[in-house]
Amino acid sequence: MNIITCPYCGSEMEQQDQKYYCDFCVMILHADRVQRNHERISVRVRDFALDVYLDKTTPELMRYSTFELLSLLKYARAERTNIYKLMTTFYNARKQQNIEEYKESEEYSGKEYEKITRKMFVLENLIRQRLGYVPQRITDTFLGKYLAAMEKDKHQPMIIRQQRRDDIKSK
Repeated sequence: MNIITCPYCGSEMEQQDQKYYCDFCVMILHADRVQRNHERISVRVRDFALDVYLDKTTPELMRYSTFELLSLLKYARAERTNIYKLMTTFYNARKQQNIEEYKESEEYSGKEYEKITRKMFVLENLIRQRLGYVPQRITDTFLGKYLAAMEKDKHQPMIIRQQRRDDIKSK
């Protein structure tokens, strides 16, 4: 039997044209959002994020999972530190050796530093919207625990038993 159910509360839904209505949640959902047989919303788990994703626009990043955003933020923070060190190296070389040739490289590094910092701000704000805070440090251990918690999360269907288990066994 294939029952159309609400992905949030597990209630059976009423079809209204091409959409479905949940009386408990008081909301209308498109057919692609409903679940079947009281199943929970499936969470897309991709346990990696490529550094090239940093080139994505903010609307594109908004579609990534929180885990992917955390991974990207970890990478962006490391990249920002590296660019800052490079910019400082060019600055120091120019000042110590009094050679203006390094100025162009220093300015380019400064522009890249600004770009990665802004991307970091975007990632932090997307994460803040989802988690309510931005983690100070994102380590491989932190990401591993986050991924383990996602995999351990409830997967049982959202069914409310109408009878006690003892009553069911005694029949």
